[in-house]
Amino acid sequence: MRAELRPVTAGVVTAVVGFTSAFAVVLAGLRAVGATPGQAASGLLAVTVAMGVATIVLATRTRMPVTIAWSTPG
Repeated sequence: MRAELRPVTAGVVTAVVGFTSAFAVVLAGLRAVGATPGQAASGLLAVTVAMGVATIVLATRTRMPVTIAWSTPG
């Protein structure tokens, strides 16, 4: 692997693992409070779009490689 691709690959792997590890927990939480499958899907979409927009805005304003992520305790 070329040396300049290593940081990009590490960032992508970290983002995918962080997102997918919490995905099931958040989905189960939405379903536990009575959300229908459609509502749960809409909620997850809204959260992921909001995180993406916030990441782009923050990284652009600070001119630093910053990311916004969710955290699931437990």
